[in-house]
Amino acid sequence: MGRFLLLFTVLAGLAFGGMALSGCTTNPATGEQSFTAFMSPQSERSLGAKEHPKLIKAFGGEYQDKVLINYLNSLGALLQSTSEQPTPPFIFTLLDSPVINAFAVPGGYVYITRGLMALANDEAELAGVIAHEIGHVTARHSAQRMSHGMLANLGATVLGAVVGQPLLSNAARFAAGAYIQGYSRDQELQADQLGVRYLTRAGFDPQAMATFLSAMGAEHQLALKIAGEEGSDPASGLFSSHPRTADRVDLLAWKAAASARAKTTGSLARDRDIYLNQIDGMIYGDSPAQGYIRGR
Repeated sequence: MGRFLLLFTVLAGLAFGGMALSGCTTNPATGEQSFTAFMSPQSERSLGAKEHPKLIKAFGGEYQDKVLINYLNSLGALLQSTSEQPTPPFIFTLLDSPVINAFAVPGGYVYITRGLMALANDEAELAGVIAHEIGHVTARHSAQRMSHGMLANLGATVLGAVVGQPLLSNAARFAAGAYIQGYSRDQELQADQLGVRYLTRAGFDPQAMATFLSAMGAEHQLALKIAGEEGSDPASGLFSSHPRTADRVDLLAWKAAASARAKTTGSLARDRDIYLNQIDGMIYGDSPAQGYIRGR
């Protein structure tokens, strides 16, 4: 029996090792090998399409302003065209939520809240946020997380069968789930690198990414002060899911800006007036369509 378990364990290890190697591909955006064996680009697109209506509902619906929707779509399409994945077209959605948020799901579905648009100071800052989310998609970060999680769960099942302890298998599954929750710090910084690349290619000042992060940090500190929690750890709130710093991004953007200026005599765009004209009249704060907010 002991020899059988040993042989089974060795064969399982070889199988997982072969699966991991065969599932590694070179990502054209990052130039790195990544494990995405359990999530093909077609599967990502299908998953994104399935979750899309659920996410819109969860965030208060789509903001009904054709001018702003067209503006977001055109800006998003411009930035996508500078990426390593210019087709198929991404789906950009403006959410009717005052919460400052932006995220992307597999298959090229990118979401921006009107709360975030209200915080941005110019077109370049909004473009920087969109470019960052496009970076998550082109780097296939979600596919990596899901593939690693599924491989870990599969390994946990085999391990539980080998040792005959389902509890061990369940514990390993729990650890695997925790491993893929949220983007890692490295993935966030990689999305920043790609975002700076796309932003610069589109003719925007890449340092807008850093200035927006600074504005986001200041807004978070103000919210803490209003709530009587001044001095709390910033990592406990807004930045817990986006572990980036304005200083790091600023250094990255400064290098990109210097390189861009060396190649052109023109200035890098910020387009503040254009942006303010676009968002003029946009609802700020809680939407009347969503009912009365107690305490406001």
